[in-house]
Amino acid sequence: MTFEYLRQSLFFFRQNLLTLAKINLPFLIVFNLLFAQIDFSTAEEDSQSLANSLLLMSGINLLMMPIYWGATITFMQSTLEGPTYTASQALAASLKLWSKLFLVFLLTSGCIFLGFMALVVPGIFIAIRLSIADYLCVVENKTPLQSLKSSWQLTAKYGWTIFQGIALILSGIFLFKTLVYSLLGSILQELLFLKPLINSLFDLLNVLVMIYGFRIYCLIKKEL
Repeated sequence: MTFEYLRQSLFFFRQNLLTLAKINLPFLIVFNLLFAQIDFSTAEEDSQSLANSLLLMSGINLLMMPIYWGATITFMQSTLEGPTYTASQALAASLKLWSKLFLVFLLTSGCIFLGFMALVVPGIFIAIRLSIADYLCVVENKTPLQSLKSSWQLTAKYGWTIFQGIALILSGIFLFKTLVYSLLGSILQELLFLKPLINSLFDLLNVLVMIYGFRIYCLIKKEL
């Protein structure tokens, strides 16, 4: 059924591309424009400065993600329950949940980081088991700790389905991005301002992961 869920996710993405772009692209473009200012050529000379810049960008990303991620989840839920939200309505709704969703992201990121510090496999396992925590926080208004606990319990039987779908999506995006950059390599070297925009468009494709995750979340709740 993984491919069927992927097909449904792609269909939803295509049908609602304009709204999803309005929600996500402004934040993705800002982040990629800021990220483009980091000078990686000084890595050997001033590694500490580079590390500080990357840490700052991680912090900025962590602060912004609850807004557009929460808005995307709110929008997806509104398409099920009605009335369907506009991009601005979804963003306004997500701002009310920012603090809770921020804590969910912070706790989830910390758990995954510790898992990867141990070995790669535990990190992936933890990421899968906590993958619906944000949906539980937004849709069911659970506290951050309740969201993580419920996600861990509810995903026990769906780990392989979650892993398969996300792995296929990310692999497909990676291959497509590699192809595009190999074809446009020389152009991007001359027109550097295009790179953040193209990166933002590829980041928009990552919304497919969110849509797929939401589809699995709906499946889990239906089968309870």
